[in-house]
Amino acid sequence: MSRITVLVAARQHPVSGKPARSKADSKAVAAALAMPDSEVQLLSAGKLSEAVARDYLALGARSLEIIDTTADVCAALVQPLKDVPWVLTGTRSAEESGGNLLPFQLGAALSRPVITQVVAMEDHGAHWIVTQALPKGARRRLQVTAPAVLAISEAAPVTVRYALADKSLGRISRTTTNTGTPPTASALLRPRSKRRAVLQAKVAQSGHARMLGAIDSPSSGGQVVSTGTPEHKAQVILDYLRAHALVNF
Repeated sequence: MSRITVLVAARQHPVSGKPARSKADSKAVAAALAMPDSEVQLLSAGKLSEAVARDYLALGARSLEIIDTTADVCAALVQPLKDVPWVLTGTRSAEESGGNLLPFQLGAALSRPVITQVVAMEDHGAHWIVTQALPKGARRRLQVTAPAVLAISEAAPVTVRYALADKSLGRISRTTTNTGTPPTASALLRPRSKRRAVLQAKVAQSGHARMLGAIDSPSSGGQVVSTGTPEHKAQVILDYLRAHALVNF
């Protein structure tokens, strides 16, 4: 049986400003619970209200441990996680606070590898096969041996379920520790900045008009070939691709 600890935290709701369950961490919880024959425990360091904690338990976990601390979060998590083989975290999105540095801090403190953007996991006993998302839709499969820290991607194809029965029956335990140094000024939570203004086009045009403008624009460097044989038209396209290094033949 694999022992998995998922790190969870609260986020600030973008509308009400109240603490709420993190979508990124919820994905990590769902991914851990989807692993067959595994023992999943949730762990949080810092301030986590009873309501938010119950929302996490509603995802299907049986227990959640909260470490109330005013010190550095990473320092408070090192001791509880030193014997845990698999540590899962969420990947923070742009809408959520935090720069997602915690997985790397824990990896350095625990001397473990850190795998980010994980979209799938397979338990093979002595090791896991982890699928990692890469830019432009690419995927990479890695063989990872415990202990390790995995940051689950929000693109992971897992279903986040919610059950009121689990919300009520889940167990919450709290411990208090102030070991470690207090967080620096740069690590303190601050209100998020204002949402960026959406750029507006200077001239409102239809899609058809923009296409005609792109074709007729002398600066585009393109040409419209409406006459000639199919072989001639194909050669024009091939010459364009070669000129822009889009093909290597």
